[in-house]
Amino acid sequence: MHSDHKRVSIHWVKAILQAAQSLGVQPESIMQALNLNLDLDANEPAYLTLDQTQDIWKKAEEMSAHAYFGLMMGQRVRPSYFHAVAYVAMTSANLLKAYEAFSAYMPLISEGAALDMAFEGDTVWILFTPKPDNKPFSRHQHESIAALLLQFSRWLLGDDSLVPLTVTFPHEAGSDLSVYQSVLSVTPKFNAQRTSIQFPKAYLKTKLKETDAGLNALHKAHADQMLAAHSNTSWRAKVVHYIKASEHFQLSREQVAEKLNVSSRTLQRRLQEEDTNFVDILDEQRKQKAQELIFMTNRSLKEVAIELGFSESSTFYRACHRWFNDTPKALRLKQQTKESKKTPSE
Repeated sequence: MHSDHKRVSIHWVKAILQAAQSLGVQPESIMQALNLNLDLDANEPAYLTLDQTQDIWKKAEEMSAHAYFGLMMGQRVRPSYFHAVAYVAMTSANLLKAYEAFSAYMPLISEGAALDMAFEGDTVWILFTPKPDNKPFSRHQHESIAALLLQFSRWLLGDDSLVPLTVTFPHEAGSDLSVYQSVLSVTPKFNAQRTSIQFPKAYLKTKLKETDAGLNALHKAHADQMLAAHSNTSWRAKVVHYIKASEHFQLSREQVAEKLNVSSRTLQRRLQEEDTNFVDILDEQRKQKAQELIFMTNRSLKEVAIELGFSESSTFYRACHRWFNDTPKALRLKQQTKESKKTPSE
């Protein structure tokens, strides 16, 4: 496998093949058609290229001839599809921490996509961003992610009644909207900007059924080791992961470079090769954390500023105005006003 190709875990590849098998297509027939030699019992090779995985998706879609292959695949989600990442997620304190784990450790599942959160009022959007090498993502791949996120969220919470507020896709709808309603519990909005799923923000604070702080620390340590050994992870992803793992923003490029076992100049050069830099990455992570602390906690704005690494409140206020075109006090007030106007039935 060439080092410049994005990689996908064999566990995720097995999920695609198992979905095809549930629809009557044997994994061996797909592998034979693509001239692939995979030892699925031994999980070898550990990773395939993203383009190889795209070929498997395409062949599984063709051979199953199922008009909603992606929805069916996502609906049959199993924790084993995510391997070490699933253990970190399921033992997390709440759904927010579980989603953060998926975002941080996503390269262990696939380097071909990213999961992010965006807060809007009293809701949160889970955003899926494909990052293909040479072969575009199919409609089925996008639809599998939405179904998977819903099913796995229900499993983490132990609550099958969880229903998303909105689901969006960037493509045309399939011919039968009732299938979407059946799998996703809502009719999606199609021809949107991206694939996303929206939940009430309150769910993020819900305790998970398998939460365990001690096991979570062990699983995170194991996942951290796996991610460190994941040599093909982008330098941006390595920096983002270290910032999130540090849980503070009093970080310099030199400190992060030392933790990544490279010189500061080498880290700067690697990030420049990926069209980014340390300052922009740190700023992006601060912005995301600011949204969480302002909208989801009752901490004083001074405490929020300190947690975000700002020594002066005035610097924090200027950053908020740059990020959100408003002050943190005004942002929180707007959020509180909006929530106070909601009726109990909403």
